[in-house]
Amino acid sequence: MARLFWLVLVLGFVGLLFAAASWAAAFNSIGTLLGAPPPNMGTQSTAIEWQGIARLREHPPLWRFAFEPTVIPGAPKVRIYVDPLGHIVSTEPEDLQQRLTAFRRPMY
Repeated sequence: MARLFWLVLVLGFVGLLFAAASWAAAFNSIGTLLGAPPPNMGTQSTAIEWQGIARLREHPPLWRFAFEPTVIPGAPKVRIYVDPLGHIVSTEPEDLQQRLTAFRRPMY
C-alpha cells in the first residue's frame, strides 16, 4: 500500500512538472506575440481548455490566455489559445497581429 502511495505521489509530481513546463512555453509564446514592451493588456486570466476549441478538427487541449480591458484599438478583450508545446493556435480577434502592428506604428 505504501508503494502505491509513493507511486501516485511521484506520478503527480512528474505531471505537475510537465504542466509547469507547458505553461512556461505557452507564456513565452504569448510574450513573443505581444512584443517588448507589451501593451497594457489589463487583467490576465489563464485556463486550460481540455476540449480545445470547436474550430479545430482534433480538439487538442489548449492554454487560454484572456486579457481585458486592453488598450489595443478595436480589441477591448483578447484571447490567445496556445497548444501544450507553446505554439499559438488561434487568437481572438483573428487579426490581433495586425492590430498590434498598427498600435505600435508611430503617429506623426
